[in-house]
Amino acid sequence: MKKVIRGALLAATVMTPGALLAQDTGATADEANAEERNDNVIIVTARKTEESIQDVPIAVSAFTSEDLFEQGIRDIEDLSRRTPGFVFDTPFGRQFDRPIIRGQANILGDSGVSVFIDNVNVTQSIRSLNFGDIDTIEIIKGPQSALFGRNTYSGAINITTRQPTNDFGGELSVEVGEDNLYEVLGNIRGPIIEDKLFFSLSARYYDFQSEFDRPGNLNPSVGNESSFSIGGTLEFRPTPGWTSKLRIAYNEDDDGHFPIGLFGFPNLNVNVPGGIDLGGNQPFFQGVVPTSAPNPSGSPQISNTLGEGGGLEREEFFLSLNNEFELGEYTLVTTLGYTREEFRDELDSDGQPTSFGTASVANPFPAPFIFPGATGVVLLPFDFTTTDDDLQTTYVAEVRLDSPQDRPFRWRVGGYYFRNNERDESLLGAFTPERQAAIDASGQATIQQIAAALGVPSFTIINLGGGFANGPADPEELTVENFSVFGSVAYDLSDRLTATAELRWADETQRLRVFDFNTGALTTLADGSAFDVEASFDAITPRFIIDYEATPDNLIYASAARGTKPGGFNGAQGFEFGFGTFEEESVWQFELGSKNAFANGDLIFNVAAFYSALQDYQLTENLAALGATSTTGSVTANLGDVDVYGVEIDAIWTPAALPGVTLGGNYAWTDTEFTSGTEATQGAVFGDPDLTGQSLPRQARHQASFYADYEAELSDDFAAVFSVNGNYLSSRFAQVQNLAETGEAFELDARVTFKYGDNLSLTVYGRNLTNEDAPLGVLRFIDPTGGNGSFVVNGTNIANGFTLSSAGQSRGFQFNNRLSRRFGAIVRLQF
Repeated sequence: MKKVIRGALLAATVMTPGALLAQDTGATADEANAEERNDNVIIVTARKTEESIQDVPIAVSAFTSEDLFEQGIRDIEDLSRRTPGFVFDTPFGRQFDRPIIRGQANILGDSGVSVFIDNVNVTQSIRSLNFGDIDTIEIIKGPQSALFGRNTYSGAINITTRQPTNDFGGELSVEVGEDNLYEVLGNIRGPIIEDKLFFSLSARYYDFQSEFDRPGNLNPSVGNESSFSIGGTLEFRPTPGWTSKLRIAYNEDDDGHFPIGLFGFPNLNVNVPGGIDLGGNQPFFQGVVPTSAPNPSGSPQISNTLGEGGGLEREEFFLSLNNEFELGEYTLVTTLGYTREEFRDELDSDGQPTSFGTASVANPFPAPFIFPGATGVVLLPFDFTTTDDDLQTTYVAEVRLDSPQDRPFRWRVGGYYFRNNERDESLLGAFTPERQAAIDASGQATIQQIAAALGVPSFTIINLGGGFANGPADPEELTVENFSVFGSVAYDLSDRLTATAELRWADETQRLRVFDFNTGALTTLADGSAFDVEASFDAITPRFIIDYEATPDNLIYASAARGTKPGGFNGAQGFEFGFGTFEEESVWQFELGSKNAFANGDLIFNVAAFYSALQDYQLTENLAALGATSTTGSVTANLGDVDVYGVEIDAIWTPAALPGVTLGGNYAWTDTEFTSGTEATQGAVFGDPDLTGQSLPRQARHQASFYADYEAELSDDFAAVFSVNGNYLSSRFAQVQNLAETGEAFELDARVTFKYGDNLSLTVYGRNLTNEDAPLGVLRFIDPTGGNGSFVVNGTNIANGFTLSSAGQSRGFQFNNRLSRRFGAIVRLQF
């Protein structure tokens, strides 16, 4: 098995969604031929050192640059559909990431999956990452805290960019598709000084005018996306034992408003008159949330600060410096990294075309303490516009020393430093006079409608909610500093049996400061002290692995690993309502796996089973359900303990008797269940806050894909590849209440590639041929539509009002639209 090469897998992964689940092909019958093809071995760094993917005793799905192109994988969402146990939905467009590995999902908090690019932990989104600049990408499953560190408690995404070479080469591809899709990818690489200094340079231009940008929309930019990126790497080998790599990259995005709609309050069927009575007083929805054409608000709610219709503007800068020194038989590796992200957005969070409803916190009540005959109301203005003008910088440093790797006893020691500073501000240009006038008009209209319902003059209706001003929030600045030391030892107990132990100790400090928007001075907490708070978290995260090579074609392994997800702060709003902090989350995961090659490497069959015990699980709670009736915000809280069980299977068949044919598929079963815990919304809906037996949100119980391709040699110079692949995702719950769900989704893709020689190809493709329209994601949200029936006074439905209080709260479910059937073509030239 140690000499297994990629030959069969290379054929198996052409156009295949399964890619490589750390597969082992087994030694080929012809060892000489295997050695000749040894350059095709997929090398991964899932354990911080270069290893053949077939030899790594952990579950890793790996894709090379050629795999990405030939399978039509253009972004991380495509990749997740071809990787069992990995879900990466994009309900918020390219705003931010919410990856899930092995069921450990979240809603609005931090994910338990970190991303590494050329050994540097990056904190910004990778939704617009240039996939044409990737050499390999690995989805490493299970807790990786021991070797990768912070916030990898459910897994890691490890990316190596295009590397410089000592031989000149490159490629250029141009894609044209429906809805004015244009993408140009190019890279070039080669020597500057032969054997000493090499370079790699990549660039991308991408523009897409979405099918959701329709005439008649109030928002004229729905779903549109545009990106430009450029990056380069220099590799310098000043001496035979020293390699230095410097990388610099830049990316900018300019997107319209992401597709969003709202399945509103009138559709709710739980705890409403004539609906399903679950014992609580908060309305909900049970069933699959349907989609309709997205039509978020435009002007005057959305300004033109970021262009007509709002959306996203982002600029990202990346710098890394990696050095490797050979110190005799030992290896010293150092990494320095810096990233900077400027992020600006303006969005209609509720997805409704008209969002100037006025929230009522309490029913009208007599207020003689104001003046005789007065009626008190508590009204709050909400147009649900989200704006950000944020700056984030990250510094990373790592040093490690590795012992010789060809000895029975091997070890590693290292140290790591991480610092992230994020300043969150409001987008000032979004607060226009026109928007404020619309908010004021809605508030005044609501007062007049209440007065008419009560049959009293409008001047007797007194709003105690504090007016209708809606200005910028106070800036917040969060600094995270993490220092850790780590190490590992491995010992070959025999020629076939190896035991490995890894350990990391980490110390993290977080500091949150909130500044007054007008003065720039620190604001104050409820106790009168300055809003300058700190929290510290210590963690010890081990991993133990034992692997046994039963035969050269069969590997069996078992592992136990602990991971942690740091606690943190809920921001100024969380402190205001008494929910300022949350604690660390942790997991122990136990895994048993087998990797096998049969029929002389023609059939690959891999299986992994795991059990995860999660403690102090972090999930979003609604502040209104917690009793904070004057806000629509949410906080992260530790809700309880969860068990996760899972099985992942991957099979690839490349029959020698049928040259050019590849068949395969993969499947993941993931079962999540709370074993203890409570949640406020659970109590408001069911009358009992107990979460025991509930499943985690956003995680599919079943995930599967299949693929088939056939390459036909038409002549000495011409060939054609016919490919089809499908992917299935079972329905996912929107919330921990396990009532509203996305519905199952199945997409079918097909491609035909015509090749001329080794350099030129034309690909014609169809995506989502089934025209699947299940939402990419569903999120419970406030329905601010005036007159939706949630705010009734004296039998009259208030046309501009909705109810915010927990009992009878005006809720709906956001949905995010999936792109429909579409076609395109790609021309590619390699040189």
